[in-house]
Amino acid sequence: MILLALDLSTKASGIAVFDNDKLIHYECKICVSSDTLTRINGMVNRIKEIWNEYHPTHIVIEDVIPNDVHNNQSVYKALIYTQAAVVLAIHDLGGDPPIFYVSSEWRKKVGIHTGRGVRRDSLKQASIDLVKKEYGIEVSDDIADAICIGKAFLNIKKDGEA
Repeated sequence: MILLALDLSTKASGIAVFDNDKLIHYECKICVSSDTLTRINGMVNRIKEIWNEYHPTHIVIEDVIPNDVHNNQSVYKALIYTQAAVVLAIHDLGGDPPIFYVSSEWRKKVGIHTGRGVRRDSLKQASIDLVKKEYGIEVSDDIADAICIGKAFLNIKKDGEA
């Protein structure tokens, strides 16, 4: 099983690839254009390249909800457009539809405490710390989140929930 895990954004997307339980690739794709659609296109093109290199059998993506972006409609729309573009690209490549986890769901499955009073920056640091402990690598928060999203999928699959 090859798993592609994505923490999508229009500016900096975390990407992680697993071969069964083994992390085999990770990166942060950065797009700097001032045009949102150009950035989305850059993200989709990189994901297509990853697809063609690794041929994932499963894809998991962090889902976005309005609260994640403090109800900022323009940011929310950009993230939804990014998700839609990625889903369509995967469809065109012949892949199955991705699985989506909201951040609280994947964090719970990897043991990161969320809830009232827990700030975003401490959640990002918790992902970075978990990746350093589990995989012995130091990465950005975008990559750490992608790796943790993949780890959550693997934990859920192991528990028979997927």
